[in-house]
Amino acid sequence: MTAVTDAPEATPAPPPAPATRHRRRLRVEPRYLILAVAAVIVAYLAIVPLGTMAVASLQSSFLGTGPVTWTFEHYVQTFTGAGFGSLVATSFEYAIAVAAAAVVVGFGLAWLVTRTNTPAKGFARVAALVPLIIPGILNTVAWALLFSPQTGPLNGVLRAAHLPVFDIYSLLGMIFVQTTHVTPVAYLMGVAAFTSMDSSLEEAALGSGARPARVFRTITLKLVRPAILSAALLMFIQTISTFEVPQLLGVPNHIFVFVSRMYEAIQSFPADYGTVAVIGIFVLFLAAVGLTVSRWVVRRSPTQTVTGKGFRPKVTDLGRWRWLGFAAFALFFVVTVVLPLAMLLWSSLLPTYSPPSVQALKTVSFKNYSTLFSSPSLLASVKNTAITALLAGVIVTVLTAIVAYITIKTKIRGRFLLDGLATVPIAVPSIVLGVGVLYWYLVAPLPFHLYGSLAILVIAFVTIGLPYGMRYIGPGLAQISDELEEAASASGAGWFHAFRRIYVPLLMPSLLAAFLYTTIVAFREISAAIFLYSQNTEVMSVQIYNLWSSGDYPVVAALGILMVVLLTIVVAIVRLIGGRVGLTEAR
Repeated sequence: MTAVTDAPEATPAPPPAPATRHRRRLRVEPRYLILAVAAVIVAYLAIVPLGTMAVASLQSSFLGTGPVTWTFEHYVQTFTGAGFGSLVATSFEYAIAVAAAAVVVGFGLAWLVTRTNTPAKGFARVAALVPLIIPGILNTVAWALLFSPQTGPLNGVLRAAHLPVFDIYSLLGMIFVQTTHVTPVAYLMGVAAFTSMDSSLEEAALGSGARPARVFRTITLKLVRPAILSAALLMFIQTISTFEVPQLLGVPNHIFVFVSRMYEAIQSFPADYGTVAVIGIFVLFLAAVGLTVSRWVVRRSPTQTVTGKGFRPKVTDLGRWRWLGFAAFALFFVVTVVLPLAMLLWSSLLPTYSPPSVQALKTVSFKNYSTLFSSPSLLASVKNTAITALLAGVIVTVLTAIVAYITIKTKIRGRFLLDGLATVPIAVPSIVLGVGVLYWYLVAPLPFHLYGSLAILVIAFVTIGLPYGMRYIGPGLAQISDELEEAASASGAGWFHAFRRIYVPLLMPSLLAAFLYTTIVAFREISAAIFLYSQNTEVMSVQIYNLWSSGDYPVVAALGILMVVLLTIVVAIVRLIGGRVGLTEAR
């Protein structure tokens, strides 16, 4: 009996190692679960709509009632149809001219800020970035009013000076307005390039007797060539897929580019889904080729000029010409901010549009703003915009934070594929993405219908914002040492607890930047939204376009001013939160 009794007591409890392994496996499992969910979501957002559009381009009767066959008929009809060559030529001329102008102006302003002693650099930085708050649809409306052939105040000044008037409804007018719209993005890319470029090579060349102009041409431009090419490519893609400028300024004068032709085809009766899909695939192909060429040039370029020790960006003394640099920023601020906003504000205070004059001043009132707040449809568009933009900002921030953690902080196989999927939408023009999302939710065998709801707009905005969220959060996460998480794990903290208490506070500036940029993009977006909205889901950008099309210019201006105010409030709130949270919350 004693032996029998002692045996169980001598038998040890199950070894702790398996239990420990079990507990560790439980702590790790959330990562794999989140990886799987994030991978499915990202793949769904990036691939499924594009695949649906490709299918539409190959079906004889997409969404039709007749028999469906697989065919290249849409490609043959589109590529060999009358006017397609002219459409391609006009689209290329428009996009290339905008890309060139935006890069020259944007990188020129960036060089003045980062590499010269131009005075009032604080104002210069603000002047170059404030235009990002003004949505493209408002910028286009403002310039259409400023250069209206008969009543535009700027054309009135040209007439008074006995100069020819400027035709805003021309290809040159389209290039000018779109350039003012995208130049701030080129400026940001230029600032990044010039800030990270060591000036030792330039100084060595100058010390050897080379002229400054030759040094700039043979050294400076070569060092920033990858950044210039990347910026030009991005400007090209944005321009070729932007809806508002071609539609508001080109179509009235029968000037068509890819996006306006796609919109015309889908608005026809019956809708020509095949032609829209073929043009979308063609634009996507152009973007993919451009990205491939850009990466090839970057790999072949000698861009490693930041050496660490002794690194400093050279500041060029412009002497008395430094005030000319300040004047360049002042002129840019007036053209891209002051004139458009002044025109919108003036128009919003009039019962009917008329150019600035003493007589028109007597009719100033806030009636248009009263109309906004008493119109259910206009208030609904404001609410829809706020909901979709803020939701898109939150979803993109959370999703890209998880994806960035998986791709940077883990050794999981396939993590780089996940990063690639999250980056795919940057090569997809917004107009193409909007059509792809539309097609998918018209045919998707889902138990619920998203078409005609705000959810489909949120999905499109999230997809568009994914690459930018990754670009903001990824670099910030890479700078956080793994030792912090290892210390938390050694102290018994689970993965979620460590992520929330360590990574989130340290990443707060990057998280807020990703949220803010995505929200601004969603506020401004019309290229995708114009294909996805319904009568009850109009957002402000679409509402502005519809009001403009019906000739309600003063109400358009009032709604535009309200839109700018809302965006400014969002930016101010995010900056206020950013100043109060971050490392101080890591306790």
